[in-house]
Amino acid sequence: MFSDNTNSILKLDPRTKLAILMASMVFSLNNLDVLSAIICIVFLGVLIFLEGDGFTAVKWLTGCSIVLLIFNGIIISGNTSSLTMICAAIMVMIKVICPVLMALALFTKTTKMADLISAFQKMHLPMTFVIPFIVMIRFMPTVSDEWESIKKAMLFRGIKFDLKNLLLKPAQTIEYILVPLLFSSMSLMEELASSAMARGLDSNKKRSCYSTVKMKISDYLILFSFLGFVVISLIKFQ
Repeated sequence: MFSDNTNSILKLDPRTKLAILMASMVFSLNNLDVLSAIICIVFLGVLIFLEGDGFTAVKWLTGCSIVLLIFNGIIISGNTSSLTMICAAIMVMIKVICPVLMALALFTKTTKMADLISAFQKMHLPMTFVIPFIVMIRFMPTVSDEWESIKKAMLFRGIKFDLKNLLLKPAQTIEYILVPLLFSSMSLMEELASSAMARGLDSNKKRSCYSTVKMKISDYLILFSFLGFVVISLIKFQ
């Protein structure tokens, strides 16, 4: 999460990616047309690919294409059985969140943390927002690692986290998970907050940065193209 890829063909400004993420949320909540969803998904997939993360691009394009084909097949079939309607509802929910998740992948998987902090400074955001946001972003992958460690420790002690134990011994199983996770999370939050303070993120003075972020012509072209597509789609298919 929040890493850079040296194999990227295109390098977008973090502010461009953030604007695309916001626009994709508006698009997903208001769009009902399958063709517009396909265009949006392909556009975002191409951006992820150009940013150097080809595996993520292919994975999302394949998964979203399968979902949209199934959804389109259900609509064309005209079947009104209960099972078909349930499947259609699930496909609609997936169709709605696919563009948002792809835009989120573009934002998180192709952006360096240093570039993100520098972009926030260019946006003149208050440090009361920047520090909690950076700590939160650093916190999520660290908690994921802690969760894997807890599961391994449970296995070493003969405790398996599965559906059977969760159903037969729910209180005991949850206790084995939550107690160590809560204690480790508290210490992690303190360490991450101390690390942020040690780097001077709470200082009111302007910080220098190794990374230089700047909106280029490609950023404006891609951003305005995507925003134009979103506006046209929402107007045409309302």
